[in-house]
Amino acid sequence: MTAGRTLRSLAVGLAACALALAGPSLVAAYWPVGPDAVVDLTPTVSAKHYQYWPGGGRHHQPIIVPYHQIGPDGPWASDLLLVDENTANQIDCPPHMMPKQDSGLPNAGYWGFLTCDKVPVWQWVGEVVKIDARSILDQAPNGQSPIITKQMVQAAEQAYRPLRPGDAALYWSGYDDKYDKPMPEGWKLLIGPISGTSPAWPDPDFDAADYVGSKGVRLMGTDAPSMGAFGPPRYVNHGPDSSFQNPLALESHLGHFKYGAVHTEGLMNLHLVPNASLYISLPPKHRDSPTVESRSVAITDLKLAAELLKATRAHRVVDLSVILSMDHPVWWPGAGVGNYVFPYHAVIPVNTYTQWTGPYWVNTHIMDAHSGTHMDPPAHFGPPTGFNFATYNDWTKGVQRKYEAKYGRIKTTDMTSDKVPAHYCIGPARVVDVTHRVGTTDPKSWPASPAIRVEDVQAHEKLYGPIKAGEVVIFHSGHTDAHFREYQRGVEDPNTAAPLNGHAEGWPAPTPETINYVIDKGVKCIATDGPSMGSVNPEEAVMTHWAAASREVPFVEFLTNAGSLPASGGFFIFLAPKYENNHGGPGRAIGILP
Repeated sequence: MTAGRTLRSLAVGLAACALALAGPSLVAAYWPVGPDAVVDLTPTVSAKHYQYWPGGGRHHQPIIVPYHQIGPDGPWASDLLLVDENTANQIDCPPHMMPKQDSGLPNAGYWGFLTCDKVPVWQWVGEVVKIDARSILDQAPNGQSPIITKQMVQAAEQAYRPLRPGDAALYWSGYDDKYDKPMPEGWKLLIGPISGTSPAWPDPDFDAADYVGSKGVRLMGTDAPSMGAFGPPRYVNHGPDSSFQNPLALESHLGHFKYGAVHTEGLMNLHLVPNASLYISLPPKHRDSPTVESRSVAITDLKLAAELLKATRAHRVVDLSVILSMDHPVWWPGAGVGNYVFPYHAVIPVNTYTQWTGPYWVNTHIMDAHSGTHMDPPAHFGPPTGFNFATYNDWTKGVQRKYEAKYGRIKTTDMTSDKVPAHYCIGPARVVDVTHRVGTTDPKSWPASPAIRVEDVQAHEKLYGPIKAGEVVIFHSGHTDAHFREYQRGVEDPNTAAPLNGHAEGWPAPTPETINYVIDKGVKCIATDGPSMGSVNPEEAVMTHWAAASREVPFVEFLTNAGSLPASGGFFIFLAPKYENNHGGPGRAIGILP
């Protein structure tokens, strides 16, 4: 035994003693959530709906291309996503309509630098305070918005309590629930208001938004397609200033942005969310994006919400996501040459403040569905219902025979990422330290990954108690922390490419036995800080994915900073935008500390 391993064993022993002496108070600050305690507030992005911005000619319908399919292509499926940031459920950050302070452009302000990747991670979470605007729904002329006024906000405060820092102020009218329908009925969601043939959605004017921001609120949301109200501006400029007249929609946004606040647009199901719930809206971590596609949920177990809010109000929230950037290794490079999936691309900008469709900034993203920190839903490797296994290619059939001889038949599944229940990837975090596996393979065996075995999980359980149903198991090896960096000319990416090519050891990866052991505990989500849950050995990787897919358990891959969570006692949340029939899910992972 090496000196390093001796020290690690001693540390584990000391930790066990400390835990025994301290009692259970060190563990289990939070508890699992079930399907009745998490409300999904996000509409499914679908080509059957008209959920994208129709004005200006620079926005586009989201496109989901199933470009790699299970069968002759191999054992896995993936999609190419072309995503306009302003689609369905999405987050606006200040630079969406606020240029940088030193730009000299109209509406420039201090928070003009705060793109969504730079927003503090605690700001994506808040205590629900609903501002009821249902009574004014549709109560406006065609093409105009009924206005949520400052007085309506104050009425909500009188009915519940005053707004305060750490809140999530949610403007609730029921608009998206009523109008986000398949076409042709869905024309009233966006086309009708913009064409002036139906009333627009209720939204705050500048004074209402400014009032909410003045109370210290930094997270807002609306169940309308935009936070911008339609109609004549409330603040009309005269003289030379009239050349820069802000439309009413811009006034609504700026009332929040002047405080560095962010807001979510396109919510649904707010009628199912009581005040004091925990609201979470998470965007993928695109670099330098002013507005980003997102996923929003609410935890409605008010006792658990209160415990989590204690931590989030104290900013005890950590980011577990890698940056999405064309300069970082966030897409699968494959082994050898020419085996990569579609690279990550960002179209920056699609529109900006000084273009004829301005004044606002928005980007578009083109990416494989497994880019960066992402979900592998069961349907990524799980064959669909009715699948003809004879269509597998010869290599996959060979792996199938070995797998089924040892673990039983591969089961089919239709659980794409939009069908994974929202509560699956939310729960108390059990961080299984597997750093002792790093450096244990023989270079002569590369490409190879150290195996994460059942005994590694059992060693964790001896220290911190048995893993329970509804917890999220995270394998922490430190791989991404150590190797994720910008590309360098002439240097092989050490995070993913070098291990796949056998020029470095692979990231630690669990065996199918380990996956089955964890799932037998009632776990519905397993995560890793490696680029994949699967080994760099293709055969081993397929078997690991089949083990989870056959039991309809998703993986969350490509975490970073997992060691910032305690081994037990923290809380894990992963959310991915809700694209119809998507076989992956670029998203955002955060951890809430005890």
